[in-house]
Amino acid sequence: MPTIIIPQQPSNTFDMAYGPNAVTLSGITTSEDKYVLRIFRVGQPDPIADLRQTPNFNGVAIFDIQNILQTQVQPGLNNPDSQHYNTVAPNSRLRTANGEWAEYTMQVGYEVNGVVTITTTSPVKDVIGGKKQYFEVPFNALPYFPNAQKPGATTVVTGYGRPLSDNQWVIADTEVSTQDEFEQEGMTSPNGIDVHNVYLDDQCTKTFYNFVNITGPNPPAASVRGLEGFIVDQYDSNGARCQYDFVANIQSNGGGPNTVQAQGTVVTGQWQFITAATGPANLMTSLNAATDHYYIVPVLGTGVSGGFMEEAAWRAQRYNILREPCNDYPHIQFAWMNSFGFRDQFTFTKKFERSSSMQRNTFLREAADYNSTSYSVDTQSRGFTTYSQTIKEQYVAESGFMNDQEAKLLESLFTSAEVMVRFSEGPLANQWQPINITSSSYVEKTNRKDKLFQYTVNFKMANNIKSQRG
Repeated sequence: MPTIIIPQQPSNTFDMAYGPNAVTLSGITTSEDKYVLRIFRVGQPDPIADLRQTPNFNGVAIFDIQNILQTQVQPGLNNPDSQHYNTVAPNSRLRTANGEWAEYTMQVGYEVNGVVTITTTSPVKDVIGGKKQYFEVPFNALPYFPNAQKPGATTVVTGYGRPLSDNQWVIADTEVSTQDEFEQEGMTSPNGIDVHNVYLDDQCTKTFYNFVNITGPNPPAASVRGLEGFIVDQYDSNGARCQYDFVANIQSNGGGPNTVQAQGTVVTGQWQFITAATGPANLMTSLNAATDHYYIVPVLGTGVSGGFMEEAAWRAQRYNILREPCNDYPHIQFAWMNSFGFRDQFTFTKKFERSSSMQRNTFLREAADYNSTSYSVDTQSRGFTTYSQTIKEQYVAESGFMNDQEAKLLESLFTSAEVMVRFSEGPLANQWQPINITSSSYVEKTNRKDKLFQYTVNFKMANNIKSQRG
């Protein structure tokens, strides 16, 4: 009996569903007919796919299971863009993966005369609904989680992670760059600080891979197993700290898997991806009235007495609160599924236009009723009558002026298949609604090429207005 092995398989940390997910099997002999590959969703007894393939010229079988994995992931469920908005309930401060992620295992073996023999089962695999380049086999997950060691009394971060976001606006953590007391207060973010321009009514989120690599000769304490929590550090217009809070990554705050801080629970399942409520309107802590900008700092535990570090193990996130000028139009905020399968946001502040288009199906009805007792017509008798019509709402929105990094972020919006919009005025103000981007192309703009520039987005509501018959 041959032993079928898997010399090539998707990453053991996490991989992207949209892109190559190669599985190569080897070990078959001339006595067997086909290789067998079965894929199971963790916790389900029946396979979601059963694949068979004869050996190729080299005696192996190569599968690409991306089409199968794509059926197991979807955009985030339960309105993730409004996380912790209009509530003080602590259990919505953080959010675990819900729809964006799936776990699966593979069984491999061989077939002889229609009879299957399974010889090997793979470890549990994780996949998220992101995309990757055709040459990323597998996806390189290393930049998205930190490394930690304990050469002395406390934990030391030896490598830093990034959020699962397409934002590319990054500054250094020095006082020259931040223009505030962030560095003086002992805060650091050696991997840089991601920057966002937001408005007071903006609802924002940011997702992080909840894992820390602790392999090596001096691993940290057993309590250091993942993202310990978030420091929310607020500064006024003079650059002075005006409020400092810590939100623990525990289940009562919506995160986990820890139920109490510094518990050291091994991170598995849905808890591998933690989304924080980070916008001014849905901030996981209270927003100080004097705040000009603030930082979201994801940190590890120190491993000593349940403490936490003030060094960002993942990039710190800075949010600059822009005060709305008197000539601004009502804001339109977009939120979309980014290239990692999670959410990014951006607000358009300039001119927008709404239009409606109607498509009517009509027939010509005789004015007189020939089934009556006499011929009678009045001036209100209808001729052409609408028996059905479709009403579509369409919008054109224009952004404010932006820098090159913000323009790069908007490319992710233009290419996203799942976009939501939030209007700041109207009957559904501050509620997220699904839309479809109708712009079929975009032209890349840069400061060097275009100087001051803006973007225009054409979109329509994903649901038509209900209409009556005539």
